[in-house]
Amino acid sequence: MPKFSSFNAFGSESLETSQSHIPVWLGMVGPVPVGGTLDKAYAKPGFLLAAGSPVNLTDKIISPFIAWEVVSTSTSDSNTIIKVKGAEFGGAVIIPSTSDFVQKVGATFAATGKAAAVAAVEALTGDDAGNYNITVATANIDSVSQGDFIALSSATAAGTGKSLKNQPNGYLYNDIYFANLGGSANDYTLAASGAVVMFHHDGLLVELTPSAPFKDAMKAAVPGVLQVLV
Repeated sequence: MPKFSSFNAFGSESLETSQSHIPVWLGMVGPVPVGGTLDKAYAKPGFLLAAGSPVNLTDKIISPFIAWEVVSTSTSDSNTIIKVKGAEFGGAVIIPSTSDFVQKVGATFAATGKAAAVAAVEALTGDDAGNYNITVATANIDSVSQGDFIALSSATAAGTGKSLKNQPNGYLYNDIYFANLGGSANDYTLAASGAVVMFHHDGLLVELTPSAPFKDAMKAAVPGVLQVLV
């Protein structure tokens, strides 16, 4: 895609070209009056968070909802190996690390479930390039199958009744794209601002956004935004 950064991202370098934004909002949109800054964990070159993405806005920090689509599962001893698609955000691919806990995404974001520590992550090659094997203890994860999603858990220890991390409470209003921007996320010389929409009666073309796989859960989490199907 073109190597331009969005107006709300800043750093030490960018290359500007024409816009490639996909309009997804209908009518006049009124975001939450006070927006936020993108969680610095995601401030990196190539990262794109598109308008309409499911996000959590808390204490002026915008955190994207990260989930991985399950391709297949297999077992080995007491472990389950979950093959997932990498979560692509423009030129950045987000995958779990061995310091993370994951759990199955339920019918709603508020649904609780078993959380498992990530024991190993393997990048696959060949015909499986772009997929990853995530190894977890079988006893600590709810049953998942092709087409399900797993996501980061807020858990700090394996167990039941755990909640998803960064449960969405709004849709991102505007694209955030870092292109080739440089700088340090830790000291906010590489950062981005954003706006979040929690109420909009004119509608969002939800199926053209990253919220599409979770549109039912988003309808429950953010009922003030009308979803328009295409």
